[in-house]
Amino acid sequence: MGAPIYLAIPVMLVLGVAQASILPRFPILGVSPQLLFLVALAWGDIRGLEEGLIWAFIAGLFADLFSLAPLGISSLAFMAGVGLPLFFSRLLPPNRRLIIVLMAAAGTVIYLACYMVTLRIFGYGVSFGGLVELLPLVGLHAVLIFPIHLFLSTILRAFQPRRVEL
Repeated sequence: MGAPIYLAIPVMLVLGVAQASILPRFPILGVSPQLLFLVALAWGDIRGLEEGLIWAFIAGLFADLFSLAPLGISSLAFMAGVGLPLFFSRLLPPNRRLIIVLMAAAGTVIYLACYMVTLRIFGYGVSFGGLVELLPLVGLHAVLIFPIHLFLSTILRAFQPRRVEL
């Protein structure tokens, strides 16, 4: 498990810079996707709950470094948004294509709710009516998770050592 953690840091750094500097200039449906969250969710689906939570924690730290929110709030929200869908995905049928889309939609709602509640606890003026304005983000994440998941699984399959039997 050690190598994927070291891989998470540079990947999330590059995605964090892109998230903060490039994506806000090109919104889709009025919102910009949270690539850090989507990559952590896809990685967790491919490699397991534990690695998904580690990637979500690292992604949240980089998201907070490039935002005005207190450090750690995005990590908490990302871990909730990645951990709960991955935990409950074991109870669902094994059709991974549909499950990953449902996990992205549910995880986005969990992430946004946790993020807004935590900001509200820390005294930031956040209205829950703004959550309705972010509903296009749920649909956008449900669509974008599939190519991200496909890309990551292809990369992992290409670089993963193959088992040799004699």
